[in-house]
Amino acid sequence: MNETEVTIHAEFPLSGTLTLPKLEKKSYPAVLIISGSGKGNRDGNLRNMNLNVYKELAEFLTMNGCITLRYDKRGTHQSEGNYYKTGLNDLINDATDAVNFLRSHNQVDSEKVFILGHSEGALLTPAVYHKTRVCGLILLAGAFQPSKTITQLQADQLYNEMKNAPGIKGLFFRLLNIPAKAKKQNEKLLKRIIDSDQAVMRVKGIRINAKWMRETLAFDVSKYLRGLTCPVLVVSGEKDVQVPPKDAEKIADNIQGKAEWYIVDDMNHILRKFAGNHTMLNLSKEYKSQINQPIDNELLNIIKTWLIKYGAIKDC
Repeated sequence: MNETEVTIHAEFPLSGTLTLPKLEKKSYPAVLIISGSGKGNRDGNLRNMNLNVYKELAEFLTMNGCITLRYDKRGTHQSEGNYYKTGLNDLINDATDAVNFLRSHNQVDSEKVFILGHSEGALLTPAVYHKTRVCGLILLAGAFQPSKTITQLQADQLYNEMKNAPGIKGLFFRLLNIPAKAKKQNEKLLKRIIDSDQAVMRVKGIRINAKWMRETLAFDVSKYLRGLTCPVLVVSGEKDVQVPPKDAEKIADNIQGKAEWYIVDDMNHILRKFAGNHTMLNLSKEYKSQINQPIDNELLNIIKTWLIKYGAIKDC
């Protein structure tokens, strides 16, 4: 496998990594990887949490005969632009430019370009498809419900966990009425953001990407899913507490093209197996404990089988 640093010519230049198989072929199928939310880099690494989710996916796909492209989002790491002024629609436009970059590469089979989106990337992918058609989509840990609903579900789950937390921590939460205070504070902040037209806001001295939050809360992925006519693979983890796993079936049922859906046992939102207790309160601790753990092998086999089925790679 060969890795090459590339620049995607979008509204702002985006820095990416192109991986190519070490095979002697004139052209290859290609997969664009669209990452989840936040300031993680193209490999899927956050500050103090090197998970390498997208690097592992890229290497797996390339070892199986695909060119891949992953990139740093606008205003993060090596890409230009302002992260805090970037909205959800800007991310969709950037991903569209990334697809077109792949399609125009002289070693890419332009008739066999796929998109793989994870988490927020799975929300963006159907919208990108409406801007530039590709031959297939892979949606990992994606949601069917409007983003506002998912955000509320996550918040409610966190409040309930705080109310029912055991031991000293739970007693502390209840004595200080922290769940109710956190809910009130969060609702006040969201209202302030929604009522504003500022791209960037400051709350207690901390910058907030308000434009992205407004556009995310207004985004309904189901509107784009219903317009998909290409083959789609949908995979969620049974232990995903950030997105309802049952949404995988709903996504597949609302696609016009051929769709397959899977829920992988014991897999969480970062595509790893985890046998412990999954909670919103302990997500960071859970994810940090899996830094050296590889992506779930069952998931990789599902992706490989699907790509073989649709002619992207050969069954070796």
